[in-house]
Amino acid sequence: MPSRTARERVRGEVRQEILDEAERLIRAEGLPGLTMRKLASRLGYAPMSLYSYFSDKQALLRELGKQGFELVASRLSAAVERGGVDGVRELLVAFVRYAHEDPVHYRSLFLGDKPQIDRPDRPEDVNPAFALLSEHVAECVAQGVLEGDVVATSAVLWTAVHGAATVIVTFERCPFGSWETYAETMVDTALAGVHARPVTG
Repeated sequence: MPSRTARERVRGEVRQEILDEAERLIRAEGLPGLTMRKLASRLGYAPMSLYSYFSDKQALLRELGKQGFELVASRLSAAVERGGVDGVRELLVAFVRYAHEDPVHYRSLFLGDKPQIDRPDRPEDVNPAFALLSEHVAECVAQGVLEGDVVATSAVLWTAVHGAATVIVTFERCPFGSWETYAETMVDTALAGVHARPVTG
């Protein structure tokens, strides 16, 4: 009889298989195309069997959201090569680049109709990408190159790049010319703003 550890490992593998197929389904048909019945059919499972791994569709989406944020954080971290404000700029531009290169993932993670994650009071507790930005902003504040509240400043910068990313993925062609130039201009403008007028909590 399989040991508890072996059973848990197999269960974890099946759970990840379900998540991976759900991600593929979303990429193929968009978030509205994801249903538990359709997902079970693609996997060759009975629909009710999925509920032994996820209590409902929202539970599955929350886990997809958690993994999605971790993936974005990893991508942003790899893009940052410098410290200080230059590192913050690299991270913010990398976020817009991610949205441009993977618009389906961006839409499902950030523009879905329903929240995919729990929303505690502190955004850095649920979104490791935002936490990464906050760490770099905190470094700038500690160095004296930025002033203001770390979380509030991070939120303003995060909002600015979300706006830019959403424009880029919404329009078939960026209405402001080169998306790279637009993204860099938005990031530089946001950084200049928080530098000139420190954000308080």
